[in-house]
Amino acid sequence: MSNWCYRLNRLVARALSTPFVRLQAWHCSDPNGLVGPAVLVSNHISHFDPVLLSVAFCRPIDWMTTEEFYQNPIGGAWLRALNTFPVDRSRPDRRALRLGMERLHAGRMVGVFPEGGIRAGPTSILGGVEPKRGATALARLAGVPIIPCLIFGSDRLYAKRSWSPLPPRTPVWITIGSPFRVTGEDETAAIALLAAALRDLGARTIAHFNLQPNDLPATPQHRKGHDDLA
Repeated sequence: MSNWCYRLNRLVARALSTPFVRLQAWHCSDPNGLVGPAVLVSNHISHFDPVLLSVAFCRPIDWMTTEEFYQNPIGGAWLRALNTFPVDRSRPDRRALRLGMERLHAGRMVGVFPEGGIRAGPTSILGGVEPKRGATALARLAGVPIIPCLIFGSDRLYAKRSWSPLPPRTPVWITIGSPFRVTGEDETAAIALLAAALRDLGARTIAHFNLQPNDLPATPQHRKGHDDLA
């Protein structure tokens, strides 16, 4: 695995997004605790999330990515160059689990969206839905911590006016929480711990950034259809 392509793409992503996005990241724990192998988990509200989260983190993230994105040969080659690896979301994917453990045993950070897709409101973890089992299973089997993370505002980038060269830039808020372990828990307890950590982090994020109702996640369809409210 090589990080040069990842770092190059991260620099390009930062340069391209800065004129349009005002990224605000809050480490509500000691950033020094983010070293070593770990499973990064985050809510998922837009297709822009992996890029913006990668910009916010100084170290590379090996994203577990749905296999549909690898069907195009060029796109698949580019994703693999970024150290991502495919996962079949339609069933328990042992191959993806094995690849994730290999990355963690190599000391890397593996990124997982435990909602299994883009979610907002009552269909999301923050809205009360239970996380998928992949992230907690990976952390338990590899014996590594989970780093909870939240992103708000990236769903606004679906609105056309967010890409206007005129100010203001679209605000995106990212909160990085304290690492925790689920090694000694059974799967049910581990999932409950993950859900509680993300929901607590959600409440702290809203309070820290003083977010308003329209700042909270909405579906891509809502953002596209309400461009004036984005």
